[in-house]
Amino acid sequence: MNPSCSNLSTLASTCLDVPLLEVSDERDLWLKRLHDAERAAYQRGYADGDRDGYERGARFMEAVARVLVLDPNAPTHAELMKRRWGPGGRERFGDPRPGDFPGRS
Repeated sequence: MNPSCSNLSTLASTCLDVPLLEVSDERDLWLKRLHDAERAAYQRGYADGDRDGYERGARFMEAVARVLVLDPNAPTHAELMKRRWGPGGRERFGDPRPGDFPGRS
C-alpha cells in the first residue's frame, strides 16, 4: 500500500484507481438516463390513463344516450337535474334539507 494513502486528504487524488471526475461523469450520465426513463414511463402511463378514461366515458355516454333515446319512459332532462341537484336545482344544492343536522344551540 502506498504510504500516502493513509492520509485522508490525499486518498481521493492519489490512491483510487479511477479518477473521481470520471466516476462523477458516469454517475451523472446514469442519473440522466434514469430520469429520462422515469419521465418516459410517466408520459406513457398518463397517455394510457387519459385514453382509457376518455374511452370509458365515451362508452358510458353512448349507453346513456341509447337508453334516453330508445326508452320512451326515460326521465326528462329536468327530472335528471332534479335527481342530481335536489329540489331547487343547482342554485339551492347547498341549502339545508329535511333530516339534516340542525346544529347545536
